[in-house]
Amino acid sequence: MRHLSLTGSLIAFALLVNFPALASAISPPAERVHRVSAAAIAGTVRSAQDGPMEGVVVVAQRQGTSILTAVSTDSLGRFEFPRDHVPRGSYIMAIRATGYRWSEPAKSKIIKVAGNFAPELDVTLSPVADKSQLASQLTSLEWLNSFPGSRQQKDALYHNVVNCGFCHSLERVASSRHTTEEFRSVIQRMATYEPDHSSADRVQIASTPAPIEGLQWWGSDVKAMAEYLASVNLSGGKPTWGYPLKLMPRPQGKATRAIVTVFPIPRPQSIIHDLDVDSKGNVWYGNTSWDFIGRFEPATGKFSEWPAPNFLPPAAPNVDRILGVQDIQVDSDDHVWAAIGGTKLAMFAPKSAQWESFDVPVVWLNPFRAPVHRGQRAIWVTGVTQAVDGARHEAAFRLDFARGKVGRAIPLFEGLAPPDDHAHAHPLHYCYMMDQDVAGNFLCTNPGGSLLMRADFRSSRVRMIPTITPFAYPRRGYRDDQNRFWFGEFYADKIGVIDLNTDAVKEYDTHFKYLSPYYARPDQNGNVWVSSTGSDRLLRLDPKTGTIVQYLMPVPYDARKVVVDTTSKTITVWLPNKNAAQLIRVEVPD
Repeated sequence: MRHLSLTGSLIAFALLVNFPALASAISPPAERVHRVSAAAIAGTVRSAQDGPMEGVVVVAQRQGTSILTAVSTDSLGRFEFPRDHVPRGSYIMAIRATGYRWSEPAKSKIIKVAGNFAPELDVTLSPVADKSQLASQLTSLEWLNSFPGSRQQKDALYHNVVNCGFCHSLERVASSRHTTEEFRSVIQRMATYEPDHSSADRVQIASTPAPIEGLQWWGSDVKAMAEYLASVNLSGGKPTWGYPLKLMPRPQGKATRAIVTVFPIPRPQSIIHDLDVDSKGNVWYGNTSWDFIGRFEPATGKFSEWPAPNFLPPAAPNVDRILGVQDIQVDSDDHVWAAIGGTKLAMFAPKSAQWESFDVPVVWLNPFRAPVHRGQRAIWVTGVTQAVDGARHEAAFRLDFARGKVGRAIPLFEGLAPPDDHAHAHPLHYCYMMDQDVAGNFLCTNPGGSLLMRADFRSSRVRMIPTITPFAYPRRGYRDDQNRFWFGEFYADKIGVIDLNTDAVKEYDTHFKYLSPYYARPDQNGNVWVSSTGSDRLLRLDPKTGTIVQYLMPVPYDARKVVVDTTSKTITVWLPNKNAAQLIRVEVPD
């Protein structure tokens, strides 16, 4: 309980620091009470300059907890919190509206929800006074769009050196006063840390920094990157930024019709990289900071966790050891498959609370697993086989878990070469996100080669299918019931799909530079949900029209996975907020 209170305080503090508007409150004269049958809290947001404001995220935090519930204002500036999402109690109210603050004096305001009477709030906002106030409200994407510089410099910063945003926003870079030489030392030191952790739990993978001369950071020259960073920050005694700060538009229309709930993870210093949902609507997650898996029951609000094995020796030579559990996949029987590292696959049976492991003949495993779709009884993994000549060869393995048998290794890259326009500076021989088609055959994304890899488990035949856009850097995705695999094209700012019946590839443009789509997940209505890095927006694509809706989250988020809860009556999407150790639920009524 002491930890839960501390977590609540830390999250509240983070909200106040990152969003000045959240630190302000609603003045007593602005509150009225009236009877609203379906709403627990309702009101209007406006400004003197704009009148009623659409797309303002209104946040309610129940006192005594760290749970946040958020809704957005419609075209009339109206918002309503459904009564079934905001039970009786006292709530601290806040807003997220970049570029604006409460007009009233900054002080906390507690709203009490009781009976059938809903507080009616009239909120007035005013523009922030200067750039220093605005700076802490910007997302990393807004900072990048604001930075001066060439396309090549911005590409290098966001695509190749995206690890900055893995742990913190670009606001920390922009507000720093480091010189070029100081930035070189900072980059040199940062390169010693594990990029898939965060500032909440830093893991150093090299005790001694690499020599600065000739050092490359994700394919970028450190000296050139340091010079660019020092040109956009506050070094040299600059009182403020000499360039305009560009804001993304607030949500409109359908983008304002969502209910977002944020649930903090109880275990301190947690990193939540992946999650999945079982047949009962429970959320399972892997903790990359700890060797634990966890379960959250939305119906009761209960968290449970179990220790997970890790079969990778800490001192294994030439092996990247990711601490804790990364990927999580729940199969048709509600068994939980976890990426625990090492030469084994591990499956957790919730009924018995026991782990079962399966030997796989590899020396390193991809930290992801292929999903197990309805009716399928096998799971795919990739690993590096150790050949007689000492070379490392990546191969795919299919585990028939119904029989406990691992099939023969399928070499993925031997004798294959990508199209000339798809070669990239990143390693070509690398499978990232895996899945399987309706026949149980293997597929994966190959970011470095901008390819999709397919392998038939009976014939072992492997083929490469290039993305339409070269250097698209396909990341993670999921197959739908029509045998189409959807995926994010991180560098191209597009959403891709391959028809696994014909190998035909199609792309959908997000129409926004550096939105960086990461994980794509289709829902039961045929729409596709996509996480975006650095924008704090969740995307929904309608493939029939190509229309994309952007839902603004109430908190900064970094989600490496998107999961749709098919047990829910309404479309319900879950996101793992890696850096903040939170589970985010997004419910959309239409």
